[in-house]
Amino acid sequence: MQENTNIEDTSLNPLQLFPGISFSLLFRLLLVSRIYRRRMALFCRKNYDLEPNLLLVLTAASEGHLQQGALARTLGINKNAMVFLIDKLELLRLVKRVANHDNRRERLIECTLKGRGIVAEIKTNYPEIVRWGLYPLTDSQIEGFGTLLARIIEAESMPKSPPPVIHRRKTKRMTIPES
Repeated sequence: MQENTNIEDTSLNPLQLFPGISFSLLFRLLLVSRIYRRRMALFCRKNYDLEPNLLLVLTAASEGHLQQGALARTLGINKNAMVFLIDKLELLRLVKRVANHDNRRERLIECTLKGRGIVAEIKTNYPEIVRWGLYPLTDSQIEGFGTLLARIIEAESMPKSPPPVIHRRKTKRMTIPES
């Protein structure tokens, strides 16, 4: 019998396991990310029988003819992993590789009709998908959360000032003289 490992179960939720302990913002972000990824994986498998990374690549490829390396850089996916993902999408007949007319050595990724249909369905239902993934947040909370995340992402891509570096505090060591 398989054990249920739902992070939202009280038995596995650290916020419930240790009442009164204040967990750091970093820990909470990591936990929310894990919950959201699990929910999106469930959604992707149940509705499209695909892993989330495949839907991510498919959605990005639907935006136009993109070169495989550029697609990998844009999505933050290793180039070797991208080859595997595109191969899998190609086997499922959701994308195809086409020759680049400007550079014959390059292949561009293009969505097939079947792939565009899935992307269109996802885009149509996107608000409901996000609402389900971020339950129990309200629409206005989701909008605010998205705005805050966008600010962090934008700041990371700005060349001017990086976030301040935090240095470890040095503490004086007490030495006890030997008698």
